[in-house]
Amino acid sequence: MKTAGLFVETVCRQACCGGEAPCGDSFLQRQFPALGRTVLVLSDGMGHGVKAHLLSMLTASVFLGMAGAPQSIEETARMVMRTLPVCRVRKLSYSTFTLVDIDHRSGLVRLIEYDNPQVFVFRGGALLPVGREAHPYADRQTGRSQTLYTSSFTMRCGDRIVLLTDGVTQSGLGTDRYPFGWGRQAVGEYLGELLRENPEIAPREMAQNVLDRAVENDGERPHDDITCVAVHVREPRRAMLCSCPPSLTADIAELADRIRNFEGRKVVCGHLLAQQIAGYWGRELRRRLTSTDPELPPEWEIEGLDLVTEGLLTLSKVLEILENRTEKPIRGRGPAYHICDLLLASDRIELVVGMRRSNTAAADTETLILRRKVLGAIARVLETRFAKQVFLTYL
Repeated sequence: MKTAGLFVETVCRQACCGGEAPCGDSFLQRQFPALGRTVLVLSDGMGHGVKAHLLSMLTASVFLGMAGAPQSIEETARMVMRTLPVCRVRKLSYSTFTLVDIDHRSGLVRLIEYDNPQVFVFRGGALLPVGREAHPYADRQTGRSQTLYTSSFTMRCGDRIVLLTDGVTQSGLGTDRYPFGWGRQAVGEYLGELLRENPEIAPREMAQNVLDRAVENDGERPHDDITCVAVHVREPRRAMLCSCPPSLTADIAELADRIRNFEGRKVVCGHLLAQQIAGYWGRELRRRLTSTDPELPPEWEIEGLDLVTEGLLTLSKVLEILENRTEKPIRGRGPAYHICDLLLASDRIELVVGMRRSNTAAADTETLILRRKVLGAIARVLETRFAKQVFLTYL
């Protein structure tokens, strides 16, 4: 089965113990395009508050920092276990972890779990049994015994993976309804119900439903840090954004055909470039009569393109919006906001950057350099903050 083209959408939702930040659970993810891998790490620090947060963040950060190293991910996990501090009273490590290592080339998904609730894998709406192998480990210095669990499966389009901390499975502990906590089995049944009711449920909705239910079990005031990470393996949503100077006239046929044949949403930033494309396609370039952003020129329309805007000014504002975005949805109207909405709704984004000068003037050279810097910065923000797969092409 083809897996190289599949996209892994990941959403994390958290609630802090007692409603007070920071969260003692930490979730990090990182893509390794050169290796064709995506690594997810969920760590739970013992207790709650600043100390738990620092320990869990340290654990997750170490994994991501070493994920691209030559040694296997299992060896990295054992190294982390050896270095984790231990509570003198409970004789337990100060943080736990769940690691998901996805190889996009082969489709192999490897799971490594240490003291977190077992990962859920759903296929076709049903729980997929994934056999786990136990790896007991005794530290020579402390003498403590620990067990690392490993498992693997080959992902398919439509698979769901759900990671939890024990704040979910132990929610409701001591109540009449759940005297021993919600429990992994009941959580699995709840996830199955969500998928049966809505097989296309978005990961953000799935994670939020689990989080809301766990908080409800605790009487709306979490007794522990609660984290749910929902993963959906699916076909990617694609987008192309082109921004090239008018000197590209000689190659406009190649670029226009490339845009027309692209399967996904299409944006052109640059009025003169849009005029050239419209002329080559034999279509009309129409200006939108309403301008919703007084700081920027208006948008235009061409049949076959999703969005046409001005170039460098609009892209600079796009970068500003993305850099300042919080967890809340982007609020605003106008060309730059429309581009942000389109990019964030996509998974794989191709940025086509024009680098040919129309003349030898210093101002023209500076504009090209600035265009490249702005689009490069947009690519980095999309990759690091929003986990998008971005491909830069220079013309």
